[in-house]
Formats: sequence, structure tokens, C-alpha cells
Amino acid sequence: MMTDQAPFDAKVVARILRRAGDLERTCNVQDEAGAIAEASLIAAAEEVGLSVDAVRRSIAVERLGPLPVARTGDRIMGPSQVYADGEVDVPADDALARVDSWLVDGHHLRRDVLRSGHGEWSKRSGLVGVTVRTIRNATGEGKLGDFERVNAAASDTGSGSSVVRITIDRTTSRRFAGGGGTVIAVGGMTGVVVAAVAATPVVLLAMPAVIVAGVGVALTGWKRARDTEREIRRVLDAVGAGADPTRLGMEVVRRATGKATAAGSNALRAVGRIAPPPPAPPARA
Repeated sequence: MMTDQAPFDAKVVARILRRAGDLERTCNVQDEAGAIAEASLIAAAEEVGLSVDAVRRSIAVERLGPLPVARTGDRIMGPSQVYADGEVDVPADDALARVDSWLVDGHHLRRDVLRSGHGEWSKRSGLVGVTVRTIRNATGEGKLGDFERVNAAASDTGSGSSVVRITIDRTTSRRFAGGGGTVIAVGGMTGVVVAAVAATPVVLLAMPAVIVAGVGVALTGWKRARDTEREIRRVLDAVGAGADPTRLGMEVVRRATGKATAAGSNALRAVGRIAPPPPAPPARA
């Protein structure tokens, strides 16, 4: 029960939560050392005036796992692991099923793993994958289909909703996009390039060509990282709204290519996106 008493300061909050942990361990000696039951944590948070819903959401986010670790080159080319979190008004498994629908049908990724709370997808290979991505990209959609690996995790908040995290591994695409940018690190110029990203155009004109090239690579990498995060948030917004992805059909093929080519039609039939044409009538005798 929430009270109307004056709020506690940070030291008091820490002390109360620590005491709650001590009581939990005393009353539950079989628990793992240092562990606190979720119910006890929520009760302690409520005692100090914190929102129970906020605490539940925070616990759910914690259960999604650790955030991606920064890697070498992230300061120059943008993060190699791009992620975004979102809250959806459905249980975790239903939210993950919606994410799967968007990644498979909307972005044409291949489903590798889909189990309770976790999913993994990868880039489609072969002629079918290339054809479908080309057609979809021509319409301005399916942008996540170009990445080698996509992960998603979902966790229930305990109030009927769930939090979802989608993580894109752009290590491979970043390596190819910035292949010529390795010169940036030569001679300890990384810090110079990072500082120069915020420089004005007039300042850039006075810099050596190698630094200007490095700045260009850095700006491109960060832009792609931001675009990727924006695309992830689009998926999360669609999942939250309960919207279904638009599947490829012949009308999309015509809009993208100007005509329905035989190769494109065959490729789409191979992935089950359009129905095969009716059989030709038998020849008359």
C-alpha cells in the first residue's frame, strides 16, 4: 500500500533495499547467495515510494540480458551492435511472434531460432534471397534483410505487457563499407578523426586529405548506424500497434521493376509469396 509520507532520500532508499535483501536471505537460506526474490524487491521499492509498474518494467528490461559491448572501431564507424527497446501491450511470446512475422515476411530474413523469450534470424543466401531483397529494397522496405544476424529478446513485465529488444549485428556490413577506412587508425589518427567529425566544413578544408577521408568514413558509418536504429524502432512501433507486414505480391513486383519478370516471379513463388499461375488448358485434338 502506497503511503502519503514524505519521500526518502537516496541513502535511505539504499539502506531499506539493503535491509530487504538481508531479510530475504535470512528467511530464505536455500536461495542463491546474494539473491533477492522479485516479490521482495517490488515490496521494498513500493515501501520507499517507487512506482511498482516502473520497477516491474525495469526488472523485465534487466532480464533481456546485458547491453551490447562496445568493440574496436565503434568510435569511428559507429556501433557494431545496434539495438532498440520497446514495450508492447501483449505477453512476451506473442510480441516475439509479431517480431518474427515482421523480420521474416517484411524483411525476408531466415528464421534460425525462435523459442520462448528469444529469437535469432540471419540473412537469406542464394538467388531467392538476392532477388527478394532487390525487389523489396527497390520499394524502400525490407532494409534489415541485408544484415547477417538479427537477435530479439522479450520479457514479461507482470502486468500483461512485455519489453522487447531487437539487436542488429552490423559488423560485416560495417567492415565492407569502411574497408578503405583502415588508414584512419594508422599513425594513431583515430582521436583526430573522431574530433574532426564535429568540425565545420571550413576547418575540414584545411585538413590533410587522409583525415578528410577518415571523417567521411566515420560520418557514413554513424549515419548507417542511426538509420539502422530508426528501422528497428519502426519494427517495434509496428509490433506495438499490432500491424502486419506487407507481403510481396505481383503488384509490388510490377511497381519495383516495371514488369513482372519470369525470374522474379519464379523466385517469389519459391518463397511462397505469390501463387503459381493456373495450368494451361489441354490442347484440343
